[in-house]
Amino acid sequence: MLVVEPDAGPQAVLDLITSARASLWMEMYLLTDDRAIAAIAGRAAAGCDVRVLLEPVPYQDEGANQAAFDQLAAAGVDVRWSTARFTYTHAKTFTIDHRRLAVLTLNLTTAGLNGNREYVALDDDPTDVAAAETIFAADALGASTALPAGRLVTSPESTRPALLALIGGAHASLALESEELTDAGIVGALLDARARGVAVTLAWPGPASGAGSAFLKLAATGAVVRAVTSPPIHGKVLVADAQTLYVASANLTPTSLDQNREMGLTLDQPATAALLAA
Repeated sequence: MLVVEPDAGPQAVLDLITSARASLWMEMYLLTDDRAIAAIAGRAAAGCDVRVLLEPVPYQDEGANQAAFDQLAAAGVDVRWSTARFTYTHAKTFTIDHRRLAVLTLNLTTAGLNGNREYVALDDDPTDVAAAETIFAADALGASTALPAGRLVTSPESTRPALLALIGGAHASLALESEELTDAGIVGALLDARARGVAVTLAWPGPASGAGSAFLKLAATGAVVRAVTSPPIHGKVLVADAQTLYVASANLTPTSLDQNREMGLTLDQPATAALLAA
């Protein structure tokens, strides 16, 4: 299942949080929206096993998560700062009742819930849920993890090879939305795709950062490149051949691919892929 924002509205995400009855385990880069904080705290008050990992120093917004940390701790949530193992804990994900995994492109901020183009992929596959919770438990301790099982894709372990395989294996089309595109390996793979005749469509927030930007390089090869300001593009998604979709927290940058904690899903679901591509 795919939740599309801002179309679905903030309540769609808040309802996912409040649907937890036994457990709610979350890793979140930015948690500043009062409604989201209250929903998480409310699950602890209802007796759920609520565990939250937060990034301690978000980029150019140090201290942004402090209020949420304090409120959740006061509510009895097992809330912790992520360790220094990663440059940033940039994941936006949670599991519900050890049975459902939600992978988000959005932070739990006002912009994420109310304004941006964002996506939430919901996954009830037991292997994927267990893999996500194994990673959460390791991240809570700052411990290393093996490559995730199932369809879960994580940085720094497996995002880069998974994306290169998707782009390199595309035969007819690639549709992407990304806030950033600066990684030379990903840009090269997209240029190679264009060279073999793959139709590439890319939406991003804009504006162009100069003649050498990856977006303008792709446009010069005939890719369809659109700067979209309404709604602002914050999604990080890819659809290959209208068949396989990738939804994740990772931007297409070296930091996101190789240094951050990021989480995503790669799914072979033509109907959902068609929705996302549309």
